[in-house]
Amino acid sequence: PANQGLNRFDWDLRYPDATTFPGMILWAGGVRGPMVVPGSYTVRLTVDGKTQTEKFEVRKDPRLATTQEEFVAQLETAMQMRDKLSQTNQAIIDIRDVRKQIDELTARLREAGDSAKAKNVLDRAHALSKELTDIEEALYQTKSKASEDPLNFPVKLNNKLAALLTAVEEADIQPTATQQQVYEDLATGINAQINKLKQVMDSGVPAFNRF
Repeated sequence: PANQGLNRFDWDLRYPDATTFPGMILWAGGVRGPMVVPGSYTVRLTVDGKTQTEKFEVRKDPRLATTQEEFVAQLETAMQMRDKLSQTNQAIIDIRDVRKQIDELTARLREAGDSAKAKNVLDRAHALSKELTDIEEALYQTKSKASEDPLNFPVKLNNKLAALLTAVEEADIQPTATQQQVYEDLATGINAQINKLKQVMDSGVPAFNRF
């Protein structure tokens, strides 16, 4: 925000974080954005319609033997993982939003009294909610409510991806072939659930709305 007086912005040399949602518990992983590669950058400040720019350089640790190509390879992979993690977490947000609407509807129907039509709607609502919950539980460990809970409940796809992203970012080298393969396996699993969610959103939800 631009407040009157002196303003200061500290850049952590990272791209924006992955999408997150309230109460998310992750084990050995996070949503922090990838680090930029060494190189030339430009800062731009606009005040009252006037823009000033200044160039600066991000330099690598001189003790590192990492090449520019390896830094770029690391960034490209990390960005791909971050974007997939954002897609995964956004899917969970969307699921919870739709399920909340379903819960509000079913609550009103129960208050309105019992009827054959209301019972049919409630049955369909329950089935649709279960479909959404099954997808959510494949993507995220919903039983985790506190930081120690992953010790008791196995982590799911979004946590595995977040942990992999953290591992890739911890070293100043390009990702290993094993890390690339693990990502492909996780992405395949996530894509399968995203496709199921798309089918529910494109078919199941409209059908329920028309009922």
